[in-house]
Amino acid sequence: MIQHIVLVKWKPGTTEDEIIEAFGDARGLLDEIDAVQQLTLGRNRVESAHGFTHALIVNLPNEDALRRYLQHPARIRYVEERLQPLQEQRIEIDVPVDVALHRDPGARDWEWGASVGMGPPPDD
Repeated sequence: MIQHIVLVKWKPGTTEDEIIEAFGDARGLLDEIDAVQQLTLGRNRVESAHGFTHALIVNLPNEDALRRYLQHPARIRYVEERLQPLQEQRIEIDVPVDVALHRDPGARDWEWGASVGMGPPPDD
C-alpha cells in the first residue's frame, strides 16, 4: 500500500467554513477514482509553529495506482479548484507501507523491516 499524504497550510483569512467545504469536496476523489481505497481527513491536534493544520491521506494499493491517481482529472481538478485557491503552502509525500509496527510481540517490527530492505529507494 502507498499513502499519499498532503499537508496544508491555509492562507491567512481562510475561514473554517471554507476549509470544511474544501475537505468535504474531497469525497469526489473517493467516488471518482477507483484506485483510491481510503481517504482520511484530519486536523492537527497540537499548536505548531510550522502552520500546517490539516492533512489529507489517500491510501492506494500500489505505485501504479499512485501514478494513475496523481494524473487523474478529478484529482487535478480538486487541487486546482479546491485547494490552491485557499492554500498558502501544500506538502505532498508518498510513503509506501513497508512495515507496520504493532504492540503484538510476534508482529514484524522495524528491525525486521530493515533486515529485508523495506523496499528500494525511489529512482532519482
